[in-house]
Amino acid sequence: MSFVKVKDRGEVLTLQFSELRNYHGKLALMAIGVGFRAVQAALAELYGDEAPERSTLSVISGHAGPGFRDAFEYTTRAVSRGAYTVDVHYPVAQYDPHRPQSYAYVISDSQGASVEIALKADFLPAVFYDYLKKGREGTMTAEDTAANEQLKAALCEKALSLPQSELLEVKRLS
Repeated sequence: MSFVKVKDRGEVLTLQFSELRNYHGKLALMAIGVGFRAVQAALAELYGDEAPERSTLSVISGHAGPGFRDAFEYTTRAVSRGAYTVDVHYPVAQYDPHRPQSYAYVISDSQGASVEIALKADFLPAVFYDYLKKGREGTMTAEDTAANEQLKAALCEKALSLPQSELLEVKRLS
């Protein structure tokens, strides 16, 4: 299932992952794959098969990266509506050994329903975090860059194909 259903001013929209991919580009493929699946999981937990009005949704993202931001913006428009907050110190799914950065996301609605979606600890290999660190430090070699691009693409495909239970932890908060 590579789509998300939301309402926009009452009209049901079926948002395809391929459209998110075109919207975002290829900078952070792993993140758009995981972010898209996180939204799917959150909406299924909160609404079942119903499509929520996306203007009622807010997002707290533990990750500050552009891929997660774009996945949440594309599906919920939370960023452009001012309903998107980044909290890299969010205490769940802190896997990066080099800096505070959470791979957990809280999606809530205006009625008070809320769910926490966390990436499973074993999804990202250690080298992924090493590449992030090298990228921040400006020490990526051409070989590192090529390997990182391949890794991000492979992780995106894996995120889209894994059963939800093998990718994400879903915890209803309210």
